[in-house]
Amino acid sequence: MIAQIYSVSHLTTILKGIIEDDEDLQDLWLDGGISNLTIARSGHAYFSLKDDGSQFRAVMWRHALSRQKMVPREGDRVIVHGNVTVYQPRGEVQLQVDVLQPQGTGILQLRLEELRQRLEAEGMFEPSRKRQIPSIPRRIGVVTSASGAVWHDIQHVISRRFPLAELILAPATVQGETAPASLVEALRRIQDEAEPDVIIIGRGGGSLEDLWAFNDERVVRAIYAARVPVISAVGHETDWTLADEVADLRAPTPSAAAELAVPDLTQIDQALGETGRRLQALMLEQIDRALQRVDDLGERLARVSPRAGMENMQRELRLLQDRLSLAMRHNLTVARQEMVSMEEILQALSPQGLLSRGYSFVEHPDSGMPIRSVNDVQPGAPIRAHVADGCFTADVTDVIKNRDSIVETGDRE
Repeated sequence: MIAQIYSVSHLTTILKGIIEDDEDLQDLWLDGGISNLTIARSGHAYFSLKDDGSQFRAVMWRHALSRQKMVPREGDRVIVHGNVTVYQPRGEVQLQVDVLQPQGTGILQLRLEELRQRLEAEGMFEPSRKRQIPSIPRRIGVVTSASGAVWHDIQHVISRRFPLAELILAPATVQGETAPASLVEALRRIQDEAEPDVIIIGRGGGSLEDLWAFNDERVVRAIYAARVPVISAVGHETDWTLADEVADLRAPTPSAAAELAVPDLTQIDQALGETGRRLQALMLEQIDRALQRVDDLGERLARVSPRAGMENMQRELRLLQDRLSLAMRHNLTVARQEMVSMEEILQALSPQGLLSRGYSFVEHPDSGMPIRSVNDVQPGAPIRAHVADGCFTADVTDVIKNRDSIVETGDRE
């Protein structure tokens, strides 16, 4: 038989597969003391879990460490939950821790903490995903025991505060091994059959064991997947379950859940009355403002109205007409006066005017040429003379020049 030679990597791969396929090693609780603790800059914690006979390497990654309520310290006695794996680069078997609790914690509390951290890592408890409760629900579904005091208390509160809402019960077992399945089925049934606006799920108080059904992963996931907002009302005010953390709203008691689910009808009536009074006052104020606005617009319209402008223009036109008429009459008078003066001047300068003052106009009778100088005539030549009232002809007898006083005469006997 020939021996088979493995590589180191092959061996660690085989070991890793064997270990990680073992279900018991993948869901493991260990009790021991912390030693060789190192918290790296990355936030991961490396330590050993030891007892009187042995020790085992462990690692807690930063995201898991940040969710723990206690900070691990050297020498602490703790109970941890995790899974065994192989770190192949060094061939080391180690425990990957996801829950760390002080020693002495009960097994139920440890299981609760492990589930809480696992569901929290999935984002199921994120406040951002929680929905608002309807302000005025018409139909309220209740998932609880039909024989318990919770159903009676919820009915009493709803009938007192808001009797207009319809209450629908989906009875369920709230304690014991069958309770988780019963609660999940009741949640499904009431959503499919009644289509409520909001659901109240709860029960009365009790021990951790009594309330354990509301920490069951199936119930928590059913509440998370509900199509409408869910109000949890589990136990008394000091009790706290995973159903409270995943619900859209947590009520300290079932009666408080009923009060949170509906408004107070009396308060609504008072609020409506107050709203009506505010609306009336607001309407009156708006009407006063509107009337004032109308008055302001009327005044502005009167100022910019075309009628007022036309009246102003008509007044200005009449004023201009009066001024133009006056100016025209004045200019006409002045023109007439100037015309008379011009007529008088023209009369004085006209030939007729000169003739009327004793002057005469002399011309050659044949040619009509005016005689302007003594040189234009000879003694004995005929002439025509014009005077104011007519003309006459004559013959020149003498020609007398002014400067030399030469007298030329015609033929003398």
